[in-house]
Amino acid sequence: MSKTPELVALFTDYGIGSHYLGQVRARLIAGRVSQPVIDLCADAPAFNPRASAYLLVSFLPAMPKRTLFVAVVDPGVGGDRRAILVRDERFWFVGPDNGLLSQVVARSDQVEIQTIDLPGLPGRSKTFDGRDYFAPAAALVCKGATVAGESVPQASLVGADWPSQLSEIIYLDSYGNGVTGLLGRELSTASRLMVGGAAVSYAETFSVVPVGSPFWYVNANGLVEVSVNRGSAADRLGLAIGMPVQWSGN
Repeated sequence: MSKTPELVALFTDYGIGSHYLGQVRARLIAGRVSQPVIDLCADAPAFNPRASAYLLVSFLPAMPKRTLFVAVVDPGVGGDRRAILVRDERFWFVGPDNGLLSQVVARSDQVEIQTIDLPGLPGRSKTFDGRDYFAPAAALVCKGATVAGESVPQASLVGADWPSQLSEIIYLDSYGNGVTGLLGRELSTASRLMVGGAAVSYAETFSVVPVGSPFWYVNANGLVEVSVNRGSAADRLGLAIGMPVQWSGN
């Protein structure tokens, strides 16, 4: 893999259109980052690195190689959680060691993990490491510079013992669709998904079910998703981040 990224992708819970995003972008520019910067996701589950970990890893198959992810869902900012740099066979990631990068690491064949040690950064806020710590670290990676830090054993990461799938709603999009942490591959389409007190049947896509009907399907990122054709599954079924889901059989 190239020594430097070709794209920077921001994955945060800052909110779509937030001024926090603008400030992170400005800090990257100030750090002489010449690579394109995209807002991959600005509405990751707020304060919830666990749900966000499963959402983030689902995006990776569609992302170009040599992408650097600045991943910040960080309710423990200012505390004693570690800042880490992860590099696998395709990507780089900078973010907090709070579980957010656990699934990225778990699903990588080759991975290097280190702490990020950037002492003496001027004007560093106690509450905005996305701008003041992770963006400067990302700028170093983008220039091929060495990021100071110590090697981190994979087993010591927060979330190293989390399951490979999460039987919960992990994300609600603007349409009211509920994404789960369940992988869609090799599932029986005869199974029904229990969610919000309802048993929801499978359909391949929206147009094959009546308007207003709920169903589950495998979304474009390979996760099981609960939807309502031309409606909101969140409203219809009372979905919320963290709501458990389970299979009911045939």
